[in-house]
Amino acid sequence: MFGLTLYQVLWYFLEYAFIGWIIEVLYHAVCKGQIVNRGFLNGPICPVYGVGMVGVIAITNMINSELDKRGIDSNSLRLLFIFLGGTVFATVIELIAGWALDKLFHARWWDYTSLPFNVGGYICLEFSILWGLGILFVVQIVHPLLAIEPTHGLIQRTAGIVLLVIFYIFFIADLTATVFTMIGINKKLAKINEISEAIHEGSDFLTDKVGGNAYKATVKLQEGAVQASLAKAEMRDMTEDRIKELKETRTRLIEELTRHRHIGAGRLIMAFPEAKHTRYQDAFKAFMDRARTKRSKKV
Repeated sequence: MFGLTLYQVLWYFLEYAFIGWIIEVLYHAVCKGQIVNRGFLNGPICPVYGVGMVGVIAITNMINSELDKRGIDSNSLRLLFIFLGGTVFATVIELIAGWALDKLFHARWWDYTSLPFNVGGYICLEFSILWGLGILFVVQIVHPLLAIEPTHGLIQRTAGIVLLVIFYIFFIADLTATVFTMIGINKKLAKINEISEAIHEGSDFLTDKVGGNAYKATVKLQEGAVQASLAKAEMRDMTEDRIKELKETRTRLIEELTRHRHIGAGRLIMAFPEAKHTRYQDAFKAFMDRARTKRSKKV
């Protein structure tokens, strides 16, 4: 398959996903002065780098094969094609990954909106060029160290297969746990959002009631200003105690989300402090603010 065996594909994916994780951690350490797990998963692996580099290696093999067929032996031309092919491929992978995470989990883990020549904030010209240069470096410097066998002959094939099975079991388990974590985050954010709307509507109702506009406030509630799951009938009897109870519930849910720094929702926020939610912006902001406050207290 494009000059690669399945054994090589599986090993290259793991190795470059791990290298990508190291790059992300080092980049964040240099730019932000903090060492955190920058991966979407809990383990030391960034799958998008693994997928990207396997694709780049395949593209490089295709380019070299085609140039060999045409009798072209220009190293400069090979490097140019690898740079252009790698840039386009990495950009497409980043676009697909960003779009998929946004649509599946309603979250933007990176956003290039503030940078020029961006597409939907998912990709931008500046980082596309950086990806191309990085790929050129890896193809020319790093990959030759692994080109004979992904493990460079240090591991016998039988042992390598056993290790692959073990690594991929952990990878699939980690991926599954992270997906369920994201589903749990969205469920809690939805609940926090509902409670916040109920508090807002209840406060307005009490304000109008005190001001002598109880009838107007009741009509407003009856028109469906609050989420159905919170029961409009309950809202008509909203009291200050009930509002206090809802605020306590909201605080408890936010605390649950930020409880752990190294696993679950708390870890994801540590890894992506600039993340944004496209569905529950206010609830997500409250969650992020609380996470930052707790982090600053522990630093």
